[in-house]
Amino acid sequence: MDIMSRVRENEPLIHCMTHAITMNDSANAILAVGGSPTMASHPQEVEEIVEAADSLVVNLGNINEERLEAMKIAGEKAHERGIPLLLDAVGVACSTLRLVYAQQFIEHNRPQIIKGNSSEIRTLCGLTAHAHGVDAGAEDAVTAENFAGDARAFGQYARQHGAVLLVTGPVDLVTDGETTLGIANGTPLLGRLTGTGCMVGALAGTWHACGPSLAAAALGTAVLGIAGEEAAKDCPGLGTFHIRLLDALSNLTGEKVAEKVKMVGAVA
Repeated sequence: MDIMSRVRENEPLIHCMTHAITMNDSANAILAVGGSPTMASHPQEVEEIVEAADSLVVNLGNINEERLEAMKIAGEKAHERGIPLLLDAVGVACSTLRLVYAQQFIEHNRPQIIKGNSSEIRTLCGLTAHAHGVDAGAEDAVTAENFAGDARAFGQYARQHGAVLLVTGPVDLVTDGETTLGIANGTPLLGRLTGTGCMVGALAGTWHACGPSLAAAALGTAVLGIAGEEAAKDCPGLGTFHIRLLDALSNLTGEKVAEKVKMVGAVA
């Protein structure tokens, strides 16, 4: 049984600690593919809730003091209990506070998947980055031409931290330092709708509950990209696209994903 089928069969509990801007879309994305989301972020309850979860997703977007404390508690509990853990390093390329927090979180809690756009991951790797706020700079994008070089740079960081890197952009790069995949599904409309990057993290975290880190990360970005392509067909505007995106997520199958995925590079 593939990971997508296992999620629909088992309905894993995904504790997704994201922010108010994207909370509704992330929860609905998890539900659309068969998971069961919880979104609690109060420091006094998060440890108890994480203990019951099958996977934890921690998202650094739109942070505040209470969420920083709660994410620290949750990450420590997930690490202690061996619960699959994904860190979405939103904003680390434009905020020293978030960068230092992410570095400490990674060091202490060893997330198996670290997600970010190309500028955020370049910043974590100590490389020059050109972020535009929380968005990636065009100069940092992974392309077919620079794929091999980025695979080496990101792969070294992945090996050092025992993690899978999920790097989003026009070409998504997923690497554990040994195997690197390039995935080119998507539509420009995804970049015009807030929260779609956070949805990738929520989806990858859902499949992380039922499968290995590399496969879960690759599936997270491929599925949202394919769903975006389906939703964009003859679409009159962003409002319709938003609704159609959820429809497409709820109807995608493993067979459809295997048929539609666009692999642009692989290094092993």
